[in-house]
Amino acid sequence: MGSSASAPFFSAMGVLANSNLCPFLFALAIGIPSAVLYCSLLLVIVANFKHFSSPFFILIIIRAILSLINYVVTFLALRFCKIGLFFSIYLKFPRLLLAFLYFMVYYAFHVENLLTAFLLLNRLSAIVFPMKYGNLWRVGLPFVVAFSFIFPLPFTVPIFGLDMYIHVQNDNATFTIDFHKTAKDLHSSEIAAWSAVLFGIVCLFLNVATLLAYKLRSNYQQNDQNAANERKMTIYTVSTFFGQLLMAIFMVIRYISGTNFVGEHNNRFSYVQAWFNVTLDQADTLYVANFNQYPWVNDLSTVVIPAWLLLWASSKLRQIIAKKLQFVNRLPEHTMFVRQQIKFVSPQTQPINGICR
Repeated sequence: MGSSASAPFFSAMGVLANSNLCPFLFALAIGIPSAVLYCSLLLVIVANFKHFSSPFFILIIIRAILSLINYVVTFLALRFCKIGLFFSIYLKFPRLLLAFLYFMVYYAFHVENLLTAFLLLNRLSAIVFPMKYGNLWRVGLPFVVAFSFIFPLPFTVPIFGLDMYIHVQNDNATFTIDFHKTAKDLHSSEIAAWSAVLFGIVCLFLNVATLLAYKLRSNYQQNDQNAANERKMTIYTVSTFFGQLLMAIFMVIRYISGTNFVGEHNNRFSYVQAWFNVTLDQADTLYVANFNQYPWVNDLSTVVIPAWLLLWASSKLRQIIAKKLQFVNRLPEHTMFVRQQIKFVSPQTQPINGICR
């Protein structure tokens, strides 16, 4: 990479690397309203479960719960650290608590990827096997959910055996949860990167297959309300995949820019240096600039896109919410009507000292 041509790029990366607060605030701006919406939609779905008892919505419920838990945990695991909040409190955290926070970042990433892939598979099977879809997923759903939560454990549970500590950054203001490296350590970032690549390939295939199957089916399907709902749910599933893909790309960039190896002369190199012929300082700048974007990238992929698209895609969900809002809007009118009725009722004669007036 030529120095003159890359100078503007690395200047921009330097700005991003030195900006911790802006990504944090931007993530708050898009994340909090979306998280509130996601919680509200989840409560509506659970309260009206008879309308949302299909395997598709059960997978959505499970992924939504995990995403919201992950949203809260990332404040402790990464966000507060990146802006230097509660440093003295973090120093008192036991090693197992630090390991748990570190574990949740990677565990949630793997599980959400698997659930997203199974949502795509669900839509594909609903389109290709409409008559067998219900029975297939009624039997297979427990195994799908169990697999999604159990399969990542061998790659993430060893995190609890790491020697965790609070790593103060060069600015002496921000910090990260880190661990003392040894030769036998679990390479969580490498596993996440390869998992992201595999996730992208598999889900891209499922996306293409789903869209082709939907296109073929729509050629002879009537344009009724069910077809419109199916189209929106297909768009929802495909779009949420691209949100997860954004997070997967983030993990890959984090790995290739932050993972180092030792060269022939005991010099430290990263994959970015080896592949793009950049300096060590430039590679570090790329890593920090990318890592600083974690809050809004995570929120966009796991909360913002799924929440707002779900509201758009589910007409039944919007109908239930509209009815509840209409009921709330009518409460003041009903209260006023009751007060007026009470006002026009003649008061009963009350006895005073046993003598009626």
